[in-house]
Amino acid sequence: MRAELMWTISDLPGYGMLSGWSTHGKLTCPYCMENSKAFWLEQGRKTSFFDCHRQFLPPDHPFRRNKNDFIKGRTENGTMPERLSGDEMRSRNHWLPDVLFGKPPQKQEIHGFDEVYNWVKKSIFWELPY
Repeated sequence: MRAELMWTISDLPGYGMLSGWSTHGKLTCPYCMENSKAFWLEQGRKTSFFDCHRQFLPPDHPFRRNKNDFIKGRTENGTMPERLSGDEMRSRNHWLPDVLFGKPPQKQEIHGFDEVYNWVKKSIFWELPY
């Protein structure tokens, strides 16, 4: 007997738990990944994603040229990041440790986390037969 997962409905933290991509820090966006345009708010001491997603609008959308209602004086001329295929995604996270259920005996250090990528674990969905 086989089961099929067609889709899930979850919020961003739920997405992080299912996918293995951390939804915290500068590299939170699962679409932008390492190409994130997020910036640090000095006074608020938080990461801001304000005005980061105009790049996903169509090239002729009026919000791309709007200089007043977003970051002052800035227009968006960039293109949307290219979507990765399943093989490309797998090659990016195949080296991650398997999911350990329960409390791990020691904290696992993942080098490059939150600087180059935000992967924290290999999702169990990679192990399902498709």
